[in-house]
Amino acid sequence: MNVVALSILVFDLTGSSLRLGLVAAANALPTILFNLFGGVLADRMETRLLLRITALATTAMLATLAVLIATDAVELWQVFVLAALSGVVIGIDNPTRQAYFPSLVPPRATKSAVNLNGAMMASASVVMPTIGGILIAAFGTSTGFFVAAAGYGLMTISTWLLPARKPVVDEARNVFREFSQGVSFIARTRIFAVIIGLNFASMFFVFGYIQILPAFVSEFDGGDRQVGFLFSAAGIGALSGIIAAGRIRPGRWLGWTILGAAALFSALIFTAAQAPHYAIVLALVAIGHFGNGMFMITSMTALQLRVPDELRGRVMGIYAINQSLAILGGLWAGTMGDVISVRWGVALGPVVVLSLIAIIALTQRQVTGLRDDVDERLTGKRFA
Repeated sequence: MNVVALSILVFDLTGSSLRLGLVAAANALPTILFNLFGGVLADRMETRLLLRITALATTAMLATLAVLIATDAVELWQVFVLAALSGVVIGIDNPTRQAYFPSLVPPRATKSAVNLNGAMMASASVVMPTIGGILIAAFGTSTGFFVAAAGYGLMTISTWLLPARKPVVDEARNVFREFSQGVSFIARTRIFAVIIGLNFASMFFVFGYIQILPAFVSEFDGGDRQVGFLFSAAGIGALSGIIAAGRIRPGRWLGWTILGAAALFSALIFTAAQAPHYAIVLALVAIGHFGNGMFMITSMTALQLRVPDELRGRVMGIYAINQSLAILGGLWAGTMGDVISVRWGVALGPVVVLSLIAIIALTQRQVTGLRDDVDERLTGKRFA
């Protein structure tokens, strides 16, 4: 709901795909910075407290923006400031969640936990964008932010019901040294370096088109409702991909499954960018995000099963940057949209990622030979 409302608000204020990308960048850059050290906080502090603080802060920011819109006092600079502050909060929240939820289940249930976590997020992205588009079209953009604020308020309350996850590092240790340990683990572990790198590229160059959807939909003379429908088509595809990822047993084909799913996402979004009709775009986006849902779950499961618990917050904090890059990718798509055309702003990124996938498939045997060893906790030494 928040993403839909924000994109519609910025496009209503500016009518510019570049401005959509700039607001996305204002949110993503502080998120990336704080993702790096948010993982350190997740390993050294009580995670429930961190989640409570971030949920409460987000509630306050969304409610503030809703009031500004409802009173006709909103200006673009205020949106930029709140987007940047939200980025700081998200940068702490994302790695905290990544570190927290695997601690709730034994290793043998990690794959199911990852699938369930992803399915809940994807389910929300199916239902709420359509509702959001309809509500915003009927009652105005402030409604979307009020509903989003209420949702985060409920999340704040829920943190009092969560079990504890004890800190795994000594608070007296140097923050930069702790962070460097996570970076060092990824750098020396080929599978982590390649899979996380591919996640980064896919989210920045392909998924970033989501941030300029109002401009893209305007190519088909669509409005707020059509923006909501397209968000929901992406959510339906992602949910289907997540469900499929939970049911398949790729065995020794896990690496190829990861690469194939990423390639499907890029290829279908490229095709959607060139489609002549909105209805065709809906179908192609749904199929493309099926690939992305499968890619995200299979790759995250592979990493969660192999990261040492004492490094989980830091390593998964770095991995969580991919969500920020999905937002920052709106700057790429918006810039290309202004310089060339909105359609090519969406289409160029997938070409980059398809080229990267081809290089990985030809050169990275450790990735293509990756197996679905669910019960084995592998470490960096095994893959060095």
